[in-house]
Amino acid sequence: MTKAKTRPLVVKRIGNKLALHDEQTGELLQGQTSVVLESHSGIPPKVTVTFDAWGAHGVRFEDEPRLEQ
Repeated sequence: MTKAKTRPLVVKRIGNKLALHDEQTGELLQGQTSVVLESHSGIPPKVTVTFDAWGAHGVRFEDEPRLEQ
């Protein structure tokens, strides 16, 4: 079993929309279709990100081979 590599992510505002970015590089995570931030008093905030899992930049599992385009 391979050890998972993690990267810190940050939610940024692009115009009037939210988007998830790689904190170290500042790059936008590709394939995002929506980002929802829920924040209620006394409860930690919850971020829900929806990705286009079937597009050219869709989500893949870490151990899946990359498809060359």
